[in-house]
Amino acid sequence: TFSKSDPICVLYTQGIANREWREFGRTEVIDNTLNPDFVRKFILDYFFEERQNLRFDLYDLDCKSDNLSKHDFLGQAFCTLGEIVGSLGSRLEKPL
Repeated sequence: TFSKSDPICVLYTQGIANREWREFGRTEVIDNTLNPDFVRKFILDYFFEERQNLRFDLYDLDCKSDNLSKHDFLGQAFCTLGEIVGSLGSRLEKPL
């Protein structure tokens, strides 16, 4: 059997000019689950004329450290803010 994780999701946005990823925010940690339902929402300004790339990284928190390298990487998903805004109910699901 699989042990359960204590997942957290970290959202990164990509700069338009330099294309560098920068951390935008983190959800809360959901203890002991394989199917987290995060409560924290991210509020971003949407610009129709720009491609706003997003990256969602999931980690299993193993300790209290804010340093992500101390935790197990679970997976990631990429999309654009336009994909989310244009999806039914502004809700988009992606495999990790």
